[in-house]
Amino acid sequence: MRGASHITGLVLGLSLAAQAAAAQSVNAAWQSTPASVLKTTLRNVVAAQDKYREAHATFAGSVQALRLKPGSGVTVHILTATASGWRAEATHRARPGRSCVVFVGRLAAKEAPRTEADGDMAGEERVPLCDRME
Repeated sequence: MRGASHITGLVLGLSLAAQAAAAQSVNAAWQSTPASVLKTTLRNVVAAQDKYREAHATFAGSVQALRLKPGSGVTVHILTATASGWRAEATHRARPGRSCVVFVGRLAAKEAPRTEADGDMAGEERVPLCDRME
């Protein structure tokens, strides 16, 4: 019986080792891309704008007013901001000429923002949309 128990323990140990190796492989394979960095940055802008509006009854017209510090190589511009809505664009130094955009609320006589390269219009409020960034 000791042999069967030993084999079961060995198989279980190998199974756990294989799972750990697979997890490390997945973690090593995942890398942040410029698009994922920009989308995360714009989601942070959405959250910061929500907090700013609670305190000021309007949206912030600049990233500085939001006290956000985009990551290295990332630039964020608040394109328009009023009491009822805002639009923003983010760019990454590694992908010149490409951008991600987001909007919240309504802006009089303004359409949703468009990405820089592809000219795609953000369609869903609060959801960042990016140019293709191969």
